[in-house]
Amino acid sequence: MIKEDTNGQQIYGSPDVLISRDALSIPISNFSDSPITISIGDIVGYAHNPRNWLDRPGHSAVERQRRDAYAQLIRNIIAGSAAITSSSEITSKAHRNATLPDDPVAEDPVEGGPKTAEVPPDAVTQSNFLASVGISPSLDSAQRQALEQVLLRNQDAFGLDGRLGNHDIQVEITLKPNAEPISLPPFPASPLNREVM
Repeated sequence: MIKEDTNGQQIYGSPDVLISRDALSIPISNFSDSPITISIGDIVGYAHNPRNWLDRPGHSAVERQRRDAYAQLIRNIIAGSAAITSSSEITSKAHRNATLPDDPVAEDPVEGGPKTAEVPPDAVTQSNFLASVGISPSLDSAQRQALEQVLLRNQDAFGLDGRLGNHDIQVEITLKPNAEPISLPPFPASPLNREVM
C-alpha cells in the first residue's frame, strides 16, 4: 500500500508481508527526501487471513509438474550465474594513445584542419535542369509533360546556375544596444550527437 500526504511531499508504503505472532512488525519504505512521522491510527496496510487470501497450490499432476519444472529452472539459473563473471578495465583515451601503437589504417590528418561543411554538389545549369531531375519512368507521356511544366514554372525554387535563393527585400536585424560580435570555437559533441547532426 502506497500513501502520500496532502501536498505530495512525503510518500511511503508497506510491502505485502506475512506477520506472525512472534514478530508483530511491518517494514515501511520511505520514498521521500525527509523523515516521515506515522501517527497512531494511520492506516499503513490491510490485514487478510492468509488461508483465504493467498492462492493455494493445486494438487493436480500437471500443476505439480509445472511447479517442479519452474523450481528446476530457478536452480539452473542460480547454478549457472555463479560461473558467470565479468571484468573491465577503464582507461582514458590519452592513456591508450600513449601506450598502444598507432593504428596502421589511420589516415594522416587533413591539411588545414577538419572540414566544417560538406562540399556543395556540382551546380545544375538552367539548360540542363529537366535532365538532372529524376522523373519516374513509370509515368506516361501526359503525366511526364505535366510534371515538367510544373517544374519549369517553379524553377526559381531550385538552386540553378550556382545561385541560391534570392530575396530582394532589405531586412533589418535588431541587435541589443552596444552589442559586440562573439567569436567562440565550436562546442565539442559526442559521437552519438555528431551522428544525429
